Amino acid sequence: MRVMTLLLNVSTAFCLFLSNPCSAEIEQLLPSLKFERGPINGVLLGTGDIRAAIYSKPASSSFRPQQIFLTHHRRDVVTAAFDGVRDRDRERRGRVRIYAPKAERELFEQPHEFWESFWTRRFHDYEQQSTKVLTAPQKIDRHLSNNSMFVSTETYPAGVKTRRIRALETPGFTRGALSYIVDIDGKRVAFTGDLIYGDGQLFDLYSFQDVIPEAKIGGYHGHASRLAMLIPSLKKVAAEKPDLIIPARGPVIHNPQEAIAKLIGRVEAYYRNYLSTNALNWYFKEERMTIKGRRVLGEAAEVKLMPMSVHEKTPGWIWENSTSRMLISDDGHGFLLDCGYQRVIDGVNQLMKDGLVKQVDGIFVTHYHDDHTNMVQAAAEEFGCPIYSTLEYEDILENPGAYHMPATTDKAMKDVTGLKSGHQMKWKEFELEFQFYPGQTLYHGAVLVCRNGGTPYYFVGDAFSPSGMDDYCLLNRNLLHDDSGYPFCLKKVRELGSDYWLINEHIPYVFRFSEKELDYLEMNLQKRKEILAELLPWDDINYGIDEQWATFYPRGVSAKIGEPLELQVRILNHSPIARTFKVTPRKSPSIKILSEPAQITLQSRQSGSIPVTVSVEKSATLPATFVVTADIDSEGMHFLSWADAVIRVDD
Repeated sequence: MRVMTLLLNVSTAFCLFLSNPCSAEIEQLLPSLKFERGPINGVLLGTGDIRAAIYSKPASSSFRPQQIFLTHHRRDVVTAAFDGVRDRDRERRGRVRIYAPKAERELFEQPHEFWESFWTRRFHDYEQQSTKVLTAPQKIDRHLSNNSMFVSTETYPAGVKTRRIRALETPGFTRGALSYIVDIDGKRVAFTGDLIYGDGQLFDLYSFQDVIPEAKIGGYHGHASRLAMLIPSLKKVAAEKPDLIIPARGPVIHNPQEAIAKLIGRVEAYYRNYLSTNALNWYFKEERMTIKGRRVLGEAAEVKLMPMSVHEKTPGWIWENSTSRMLISDDGHGFLLDCGYQRVIDGVNQLMKDGLVKQVDGIFVTHYHDDHTNMVQAAAEEFGCPIYSTLEYEDILENPGAYHMPATTDKAMKDVTGLKSGHQMKWKEFELEFQFYPGQTLYHGAVLVCRNGGTPYYFVGDAFSPSGMDDYCLLNRNLLHDDSGYPFCLKKVRELGSDYWLINEHIPYVFRFSEKELDYLEMNLQKRKEILAELLPWDDINYGIDEQWATFYPRGVSAKIGEPLELQVRILNHSPIARTFKVTPRKSPSIKILSEPAQITLQSRQSGSIPVTVSVEKSATLPATFVVTADIDSEGMHFLSWADAVIRVDD
């Protein structure tokens, strides 16, 4: 029955996914309300000369609205509004006026400050906020907050009509988002931005990552924490008793109360499931985890956490220091795993001084996070040894600035030896097997160690703790395919049998999961996939948890003015079908696009790239940071100004 339910949910989502919004025509929802489904929905209110648009004007309409109301700052949404308004429309008499949330004023009017700081802030990033910020400032004519009221009148042969647009603060998808309540033609209509998508769904989950001040938890560990803002915002909209909800993206919602109830139920089910397998219970303990859970689930909610698995003291031949471990052979050689701090190098040098270690023969890096990598290159130079990883994340270690991932180090490594997953090495009395292990992050490895043919010790980076899975940061790209992410990692653990130990370098113990605990983790992970299939509107749930399924490479790059710069847009087709993706680069301030739109066909689960050539115009003021973006289109998938790359020119 569960499988059949999942198939029905996927089928329903797939039909929605394949509906092409670009083929829609203007629909007269009410006498004074026109709607056009698009990548971003277009709405016109009124029938006279003084008409308002919500989100953007309908693309197929030639009418120029007098006002445009925006619900949040996100570039992938507001681009549609500014595309439809020419500069001269905003300058002449009777110009178009733009209304937007007061709480997000700086992101509209001063985006250059975001991008200037981003050049350095993209490293060691623990805030985990979307970079879908405007590339150029946009003047906002009026900044709205809770219960801000806009009133206009239109004169008709039959009399005068008054239209009131009232703003509600409804944070969730962004921190300062608004919704608008309009009473029109005897109906109440709510315009909710990205607060809800369709019949009880969300556009994505990763946009909800944020801090949890009450539990003293930062953005990196705040898995979808703005769901705690989403639910009160949805209830606020429901209390207005709208007859229709028109979101920024997705279909018109004709059953608002039912759709809101479905979304709240699905969000609560998802968060309850997430907490039940969460590794943070080991680090933050029950009190803080309860605070974290009740923010979303309610003050009286029971927060179910996975009990701690068996754990015991680490054996003496494994040296522990901070987030590093080192194998020490019988003849005094060492093999280091990760090096995030100078104190690790100092500790190894002390072992050498004390005569306990003669030399270090190599360093294996489990993943790119700065607390595991900041001092790897320094350690390799200090000890004169090679650096190893698996091939899948060799590049992010050597070129961290080409990516924007959580907690990325700014210290590039040189000459990393990328090993094929499954590569085996005989080192002293140890058998080592290096594996790609995309658990906590997509760019992650592990090493299976057997000493003298004994019990295997599985060094899994930050993939697990005794209380579950380290999937607390959605921006880490925790995928949920059977052959990637935690389903894959749990399968690898199960293959070890019952006699093994796991090692997470943050934890001063070794631990293992019983068959019953593995069953529990796998069952809850499968249930999570089913919940997400109902919650997200895509033909594969990974689009809703993987912000970087389409991204520029390199993400950050230095350039010289006027010289061609070769970039690429990398795409991972999560869909169960082959897809053709079109990439259209967008001109932005001081950036010249030198290549035409192009497309690529990718089979299911296949990755590919499309080259994009740009240059910084010679008239650009230097030094400065510039941004280029690109639209991504496929059948039923239309994302404006979606991917971005940051270009720095110093002279």
